Amino acid sequence: MLRYKPRFFGGAESQVDAPEFFLAPGGKTDPQAELEATMGALFVGDQSDPEMSAQCTFPARYQWLKERLQFDPDRLPEISCGRFDRWMEELQPQRITLVFPSAYLNNPASMFGHTLLRIDGRGQDEQTRLLAQTINYAARSGQAHGISYAFNGLFGRFSGRYSMAPYYLKVRAYGDMENRDIWEYGLDLTGEELDRLLRHVWEMRSAGFDYYFLDENCSYHLLSLLEAARPELRLTDRFSWWAIPSETVRAVAEAGLLEEVRFRPSRNTILRQRASLMDAGLQRLAKGLTLGELGPESEEMRRLPPADQARVVELAVDYAAYRQNVRFGGAPQGTATVSRLLEARSRLDVPDQTPAIPAPEILPGQGHKPARAGIGYGFEDSRHFIEVTAAPGYHDLFDPQGGFTRGAQVIALRTALRYYPEENRAELERLELLDIMSLSPWDRFLQPVSWKFHLGIGRKHLESSDRLLLGRINTGFGISRDLSDRTSAHAFAEGTLEMSDRFDYFVAPGIGPGLGLMHDFTDGWRTGVFFQWRYFALEETRNDFEILARNRFALGEGSIVGLDLSWKRHFDHGFVGGTLYWQLYF
Repeated sequence: MLRYKPRFFGGAESQVDAPEFFLAPGGKTDPQAELEATMGALFVGDQSDPEMSAQCTFPARYQWLKERLQFDPDRLPEISCGRFDRWMEELQPQRITLVFPSAYLNNPASMFGHTLLRIDGRGQDEQTRLLAQTINYAARSGQAHGISYAFNGLFGRFSGRYSMAPYYLKVRAYGDMENRDIWEYGLDLTGEELDRLLRHVWEMRSAGFDYYFLDENCSYHLLSLLEAARPELRLTDRFSWWAIPSETVRAVAEAGLLEEVRFRPSRNTILRQRASLMDAGLQRLAKGLTLGELGPESEEMRRLPPADQARVVELAVDYAAYRQNVRFGGAPQGTATVSRLLEARSRLDVPDQTPAIPAPEILPGQGHKPARAGIGYGFEDSRHFIEVTAAPGYHDLFDPQGGFTRGAQVIALRTALRYYPEENRAELERLELLDIMSLSPWDRFLQPVSWKFHLGIGRKHLESSDRLLLGRINTGFGISRDLSDRTSAHAFAEGTLEMSDRFDYFVAPGIGPGLGLMHDFTDGWRTGVFFQWRYFALEETRNDFEILARNRFALGEGSIVGLDLSWKRHFDHGFVGGTLYWQLYF
């Protein structure tokens, strides 16, 4: 409950960083002193204001000590804590649900997903459960954004706090505004454990933490709440270096806490599913209704059977609501359009046409593990090599897809070392500090921008015997399109900045297109062809290009076999290459 963790050189230290959470002056690093101070506050503390007493301020500590020490009620009478009792009465808690909104790449703090807890009250059903309260842990970042936001989050410069909000606000923010699918995992906690968790949440109101994106983040500190409810879980001990939300879901599942799983598709997912079940003509009518190009009583609509009219109007309602969102267009006429369409739909005596959208077969936390290591054998420009790769995470477009957001790639600290047997020489081939790609498909209704960003170092050929190690920043924006259920294509306008002390100006900026085509022959076999061309004008005008063909064969969720073939030209030097490799996830 006090969040103590062993220190490297002995002793213990609480992860709570707010001094007001501790009753002893040195309570952060002295558990014995904090215990003694807690006992003193319970027995001899100022009882003039019951709401400020130790019993009411720290109800979880009090209840835990009372159960183990069997306090004499004559010496330590029970105090009525009005605010806490009213809070519990309003909650009417029956169960805790772990909620996982999927990854959202446009927000650095949510690119790996997010987790929060929902307090399900007695008597709530699927509709009224939107009124349930949620427990969230997040950074108080203020107006920070961009590089400042990333720096402060990586190095613990933000304060992290628990907060509560109605669930419908979270569904609107994640499912409607950010178009993120949501998974709800009911947890198997006893009534006593649920009571202990909520008592602990109450006393954590005064707890502040230094927030870290990688480890002490939203998911990590929610696991701490579950440990307070059932201390033998030791869930946070599994995450010493980083805590990825989907991996914390895996930890909860492996601890045997999951009872049931529910899938709540986002507005975007529902809209796409509606459109996929309609032909192009009906889609055109629905878009026309939303844009005001025709009315619900138009001749084209009246010619349709009532069921088709209902499907078209419902799709138009969803599209109008989507356009009303400021994140995705913010059409000012959205509210009036939705009202007009809903009125038209009410006149159709047809059941609701919303399609059933089943949950994916592989849920978050059930897919491949984020860390990976691999070994391969290859050739490049007539030189043979053995290559060893490793990365702490998270997901590549050619990793097994199950359990991850389609079209999303986030890779950090991917390193490749090569050994050339003929020369008996080893060298660093590349270090990708961050590699992100977001491929959001473009269709009749949704036209999102796809984008990519890469930061790292890697080698390029000046000539056959001279491979230059240089820094590289690459970014691009464009569109992605699903050509079928198994085929997708994308096109980017990209800019690159290469850096080396061997350049006359140290930097070499380049621009050009990036194209890609991917196809799944089977669930386990994905292939792709990628083309990248760069025109560099500052550093001895040159045209570099790369054509890469990738094949990935999944061996379950635990490993893959890959074959990459390439044809490249760097600094007017052309060459071919290929690598056959095996990669393990852990």
